[in-house]
Amino acid sequence: MFKWIFNREKKVYLQLTDEEYRLVRKYLLDWRNKLTAQGRDASPVNELLTKLIAC
Repeated sequence: MFKWIFNREKKVYLQLTDEEYRLVRKYLLDWRNKLTAQGRDASPVNELLTKLIAC
């Protein structure tokens, strides 16, 4: 019943080259734009972009 209280998120750390970083950023931006154009919620992708840019 209260299982969600004890569920902790697992953190994943990626080590990317400059080229991989650019590709991931480009794909996330493209995905966000596609979702927005479809009128769908893009906030999870925005969260990923924020975390990617913050590093």
